[in-house]
Amino acid sequence: MPTPHKFRNFFSLVPNPNNKSNAKAVCIFCSSKNGGVQAAALISGCFTTNKANLCRAHLANCIHFKNSYTSEEVEEILSQPVPEDKRKLNESNIDDNEPPPPKY
Repeated sequence: MPTPHKFRNFFSLVPNPNNKSNAKAVCIFCSSKNGGVQAAALISGCFTTNKANLCRAHLANCIHFKNSYTSEEVEEILSQPVPEDKRKLNESNIDDNEPPPPKY
């Protein structure tokens, strides 16, 4: 099982009937304001797929999250790197004239 991403503490995971391989990540801040995890799991703006970059994007737009922390804490939390960022950085550093690595 993969290790949890850095934003996992801000979400509750519930089964996703549309995508069995990725759980729904329900924002704990939205769920506290909307009647619990199960109720928030039905509101489109309160959940996302359990991927680090999507969870970070939700938190960046979540008013309930921003109201729970100071602006400095919000900035610090949202500035944490995610694996998708590293992958994009590696892809952008590849020289276009360079042949692709051999496949084994």
